[in-house]
Amino acid sequence: MRYSTISDEEIHEIKKMYESIMSKSSHGLFHSTGKIIGQHIIKEITDRDRFFEEASRILKDRDIVRDISFEEKTITVRGSIEVTTSESNTCDILRGIIAALYRGYYDKKIYCEEKECESKGADACRFEIMEEVV
Repeated sequence: MRYSTISDEEIHEIKKMYESIMSKSSHGLFHSTGKIIGQHIIKEITDRDRFFEEASRILKDRDIVRDISFEEKTITVRGSIEVTTSESNTCDILRGIIAALYRGYYDKKIYCEEKECESKGADACRFEIMEEVV
């Protein structure tokens, strides 16, 4: 597989452009983008016993995050590439990646919510995993 690099500034400008056209509905698009990325990350994971360790390594190697820790239902991230100064949570792509990873591991529909975000001044982004409620 071939990879390219995109800067955090480019991501922020792309997201700002989509938000100017689509408003808040763009967040769903970013989330869906993250789910696709997450599904591809799953294909790279070779050891199910080390699933989240490998996912963490891949996310850091791709510079999507600086650090990430996976707990059963809580994920803590520092240095998400999506972090910027904002009054709202900004890590929708990462939220989609995390949802895809947990769905791939647990084979259940998963909902991932960003509870805290560095963009709003928190010391880390924190995500909560819930089984998707229909």
